[in-house]
Amino acid sequence: MRNDIHIVLDSTAVMGETPLKNDSRCHELKLSVRHGKTEWRDGEKSLAEMFAMVEATGELPKTSQPPLGDFLAIFKELAEQGKKILMITIDGVLSGTVQTARLAAKQVIKEVPGADIRVVDSLTTANAVSGMAMAVLEYIENGADMDEVEAYANDLAQRTETIFSVDTLTYLQKGGRIGAVGALVGNLLGIRPIVYLDKKGELTIADKVRTRTKTLRRMVELGERFAPFEAMYIAHAEAPEDAETLKKQLMEMYPGVPILVTGIGTVLASHLGPKVIGIFLRRKK
Repeated sequence: MRNDIHIVLDSTAVMGETPLKNDSRCHELKLSVRHGKTEWRDGEKSLAEMFAMVEATGELPKTSQPPLGDFLAIFKELAEQGKKILMITIDGVLSGTVQTARLAAKQVIKEVPGADIRVVDSLTTANAVSGMAMAVLEYIENGADMDEVEAYANDLAQRTETIFSVDTLTYLQKGGRIGAVGALVGNLLGIRPIVYLDKKGELTIADKVRTRTKTLRRMVELGERFAPFEAMYIAHAEAPEDAETLKKQLMEMYPGVPILVTGIGTVLASHLGPKVIGIFLRRKK
């Protein structure tokens, strides 16, 4: 097992729910959540606790990326150990994490002789980012150098498609992701939008469905155009039964393609709301 290249992920990748949890070559930087005067790092509170706060006050939490000092600390520590570093971040339009990571990388490269730090925008989020890290760790066993590793990670990002649905439009509306009129009409009609995250990092409405059952089926149908796949991921906020339904559908349609199912952290959930569920489909080359 190669140990010269280490990977850093932000907490939206939920690496603690994946095989990366016990891999010493993987490190996590936690984003923060604040609700009123209460602040915590991603993972320190459950989704149920956070949603209860929102229910009680009607106010959504606010999130923030890791401070520059956190990036500098982990990058410097690893670089001084002689490790090469690849950081894969949440989509750059959804969060400023990637810009801060690049700023920190430049600073550490100047300060630590021989430091090699690459930062890749995943163009997605959630467990699909951990999936990219897992693929990279397999790839480097073939002797890849850092230029090849960086190119491979960027290719994985380009081949990963993101489709998700929210159970309520309130969180997207209050967070400025959808207009107030659209949210009001949608909630009155019971419409559940299916959202596609395009390669510009923009959220676009792929379809609008009235029932949860039809929503799950339609998400899978929308994903068909990207087949064939080499890996698939499902992430959800307290919707395990829906996640299992999606998994069964995908397994039947694409036998033999690995599927990883996890939850999401409080950072993503604070923007998307309870019962959000997403599928992440990595296309074959």
